[in-house]
Amino acid sequence: MKFALVFAATIMAVSAAGFDQYGRYKPAAPSKPAAVASRVSSSDQAANVLRYDNVINPDGSYSYALETDNGIAAAAQGTPRDFGGNPPIVPVVSQGSFSWTSPEGQPIVISYVADENGYQPTGDAIPTAPAIPEAILRSLEYLSKVQKK
Repeated sequence: MKFALVFAATIMAVSAAGFDQYGRYKPAAPSKPAAVASRVSSSDQAANVLRYDNVINPDGSYSYALETDNGIAAAAQGTPRDFGGNPPIVPVVSQGSFSWTSPEGQPIVISYVADENGYQPTGDAIPTAPAIPEAILRSLEYLSKVQKK
């Protein structure tokens, strides 16, 4: 449920334009990185938005931030990056973070970068592969040497 809320808020924030009712661009203050919301609501259905910032610039750059009283927070910023080419390739490179409070009361924070190398999340809640056992490493080195001969 919390992931769905964060995902929906992210999509809405990115797709919402920073223009007033007359179509004029409306700048806003730059957003801060997401932090774990300090106040926690007892019910996800009764969550209130504590903070919502959204800026979309004419050059394609953007920033947004969202914080709710049930412990969910998200923030991101993106900037077009010119990779050249013919036709030019100018994707928006994004970085940001999102956080929530686990059912056990532990704050979970995920930071990410999305660029030419793909989506790269980091955080303590992301599982990591175990270390390769020493015997397997030795056998891989041996196979590498044998293949070179």
